[in-house]
Amino acid sequence: LEVMPVENPNEIDIAGGKKIVITDIGAKRNEYLFEVPGPIFSWLQKSLKDPRDMPIVNLLVNIVVMTIPAAILVFATESNIVGFLFWLVNFFLFQERFLLAQHFYSHRDLFQAKWLNHFFPYVISPLFGLPGGMYSLHHVIMHHCENNLQGWDLSSTEPYQRDNVFHFLFYFVRFLFGIWFELPYYALRRGRYAIALQATCSIIGFWTGTYFLSLKFPVGTFWVFHFPLFFNCFALMLGNWSQHIFVDPARSRSNYHLTFNVINAPGNQRTFNDGYHTEHHINSKRHWTELPISFRDSVRKYAEEDSIVFEKLFFMDVGLLVFFRRYDVLARHLVQLRDPVRS
Repeated sequence: LEVMPVENPNEIDIAGGKKIVITDIGAKRNEYLFEVPGPIFSWLQKSLKDPRDMPIVNLLVNIVVMTIPAAILVFATESNIVGFLFWLVNFFLFQERFLLAQHFYSHRDLFQAKWLNHFFPYVISPLFGLPGGMYSLHHVIMHHCENNLQGWDLSSTEPYQRDNVFHFLFYFVRFLFGIWFELPYYALRRGRYAIALQATCSIIGFWTGTYFLSLKFPVGTFWVFHFPLFFNCFALMLGNWSQHIFVDPARSRSNYHLTFNVINAPGNQRTFNDGYHTEHHINSKRHWTELPISFRDSVRKYAEEDSIVFEKLFFMDVGLLVFFRRYDVLARHLVQLRDPVRS
């Protein structure tokens, strides 16, 4: 008897009669370093609104047991060497992972208990250069509502020449110094007065608190709060610039044409499938585990829209390749979803 090949359910048809498999579906997670021990795991899992979010919880527990004690050590020693090592290790182990965890749980509460949902955005975020409560206002209320629209989205990439590194530096510096004033003002312009007050209090609280802390612990305050803030602002802006680097001016209000997806990239396993950014803009409430599945199921729509999809790259890679005008590399990683195949 002839053995018929088994069809892979995660395989999609692309241009030229070819097929590719979405390997992000069911991939081993790499967002955390170690799992929470058994009894604590069971308790935390029961406290979740969605048990699929245990990778986020594992990451947050990793940060609580590693980053917080390390930060206390920096303050205890007041050593620049210890402070630099704290920042370096925290940056490479947790910065990207934490930012993307916060990215997704800012759209969907993790825990049934409200106090737990506020603990990480307000208590842990400042260790990663995010003053408490500010991320949700900037990302959920401003960025997703305005959708990269020039004049309203404060992080819009539309006004800039996006292959020009000097334009990016202006974009970054404006955010670094201006966001403290522009974000509360944005909320006022939109009539979100309570949110404007909350943002103002968060900003004043962060800078006042770190000022008085620096009087007693100048070295600790610098390495634990101020230096991470500078690098976090840079990472956030380079990430957003890269995610919205290809915008079709004729269809800039379409989610299929103001960003793109990156698939089958190791970065997706570190960042809760953040590479599926078009999917995230289409439905920001969609669970992060469902993003590659939704892309697979709607790939024909992507083909009809001629939406951009890259394979085996990540957003920072795309941004840097554009800066260096390496469009030949980008072309090799472009997933062509419809015929005729473009050269």
